[in-house]
Amino acid sequence: MGIKTKKDIEELNIKIKTELGIDVEKYRNEEAVVSFVQLLSFQIYFLTGIIRPIIISVIIYIVGFFIIDLSGLDYLFYGIIGLCIFPITGIEIGLLLLTKKMKSDIWKVLDYSLEIMKSALNDVSKINLSDKNKALDLLFKGIIHIVAIPVLSKVISKKIPVIGSFFSKIIKKILTLVSDKIKFDGEDPKEERELDSLQDYSGSKIALASKRIEKVLSSSISVVQLPIKIGLAITSSILIIFIYLIN
Repeated sequence: MGIKTKKDIEELNIKIKTELGIDVEKYRNEEAVVSFVQLLSFQIYFLTGIIRPIIISVIIYIVGFFIIDLSGLDYLFYGIIGLCIFPITGIEIGLLLLTKKMKSDIWKVLDYSLEIMKSALNDVSKINLSDKNKALDLLFKGIIHIVAIPVLSKVISKKIPVIGSFFSKIIKKILTLVSDKIKFDGEDPKEERELDSLQDYSGSKIALASKRIEKVLSSSISVVQLPIKIGLAITSSILIIFIYLIN
């Protein structure tokens, strides 16, 4: 099931409680908050990924007054239009750098989410063992959407005031894409098919999923970066044409 709205999350939570007999929300606790805080370095990302490219773009904009052949109204046009285009270009470059730097931290978040998932499996009270893969898929989605994303939103809002919600949306988009792509299905080795315990069976399945996460994470980040790259291409083209016309 695709998770896009709050209603979808509520339905997912009810489904997990009904089919697995577990309340995933209890893992959204202080211990999880502390652990997620230790995994993230968003202040550094903010400085190196966003602030620096914007500052550099503004410096280039100012230097442009002295190195571009301007005269008369050209100064006015360059002053007004350039003041918009240069910072926007810097922001777009910064966002690309930011999403690239986010990868290692998001990997840690997903790895920790799998650890929470292992703990949650000990609390599963009802499951048809013939549907083990379905149970793992459901639980993984629950951990991501009911635990990881809400906790991260809280953490990021504290770490990056004012624009923290924007970064939260990026993280939410990436984690949602990963949760949609990671599946615990596929043909099981004979020794796995013979395991009766969900906990024992899940160990190798989670290990396999962990190996696939890096590839899925890379493709998910690429999806998030695509509109930023398109925007950067458009803005850069406008900037080049603008400078050519007034030079």
